[in-house]
Amino acid sequence: MMSHGTRISFGHCAAVTGQESACQVRGEPMIQVSPDRQPERYRALADAEKYDAKITQPKGVPRLSHWLEAHAVERALNDVSGRSVLDCPCGTGRIDNLLRARFGRIVGLDSSEAMLTVYRQGHPERIGQQGDAFALPFADGDFDWVVCHRLLHHFSRDDDRIRLLKSLARVASIGLVVYGWLDTPFNSRRNSRRQTLARDQLLPLLDAAGLTLERICFAAWPFQPKAELVCRKK
Repeated sequence: MMSHGTRISFGHCAAVTGQESACQVRGEPMIQVSPDRQPERYRALADAEKYDAKITQPKGVPRLSHWLEAHAVERALNDVSGRSVLDCPCGTGRIDNLLRARFGRIVGLDSSEAMLTVYRQGHPERIGQQGDAFALPFADGDFDWVVCHRLLHHFSRDDDRIRLLKSLARVASIGLVVYGWLDTPFNSRRNSRRQTLARDQLLPLLDAAGLTLERICFAAWPFQPKAELVCRKK
């Protein structure tokens, strides 16, 4: 058993034990729960197509940002093994290729039918289902893993965050990979719509959802708060 605050580095990530969740790195679906969400966004097909073009054909700084995010997801998945995964919310398929490199069964869920239409276009292999991340239409432990990319950081209330994490954990038999915004030495947000979380805020949320934080992979430590959290069920 490792002592409080022990950290083991894995290249760009860190395995987290005890109460330590720091990691040094070299180098939007419509849930109608919290007022910081915008349920109307991406309901129209034209908006979903515009969103898809923005992430599949980025230019300039957004291109670098998307690459860093994708690389963080890839690093987070390096030690994740399993046969099935739920991509929730899947959007238009931002990380689908990364998931297909590791899982045999991939199901995408999103609350926007417009996003799912784009998700399926030209990809007959993709299984997309409309649904609510807070009331997932799947049995307990239906997937080995659930990947939740770009959703948790939209919620500012802890009760909403815990409800979301519990819902995702219910359908996972092993664990979750969750995108979140965490405090860094150069980036801490408390008064913006998208807030960062401190370490002492994050761990109780995961604990309340029956999860243990195993690893954090930042997209661009310490300059960006974007991070992938690898969590296992207790």
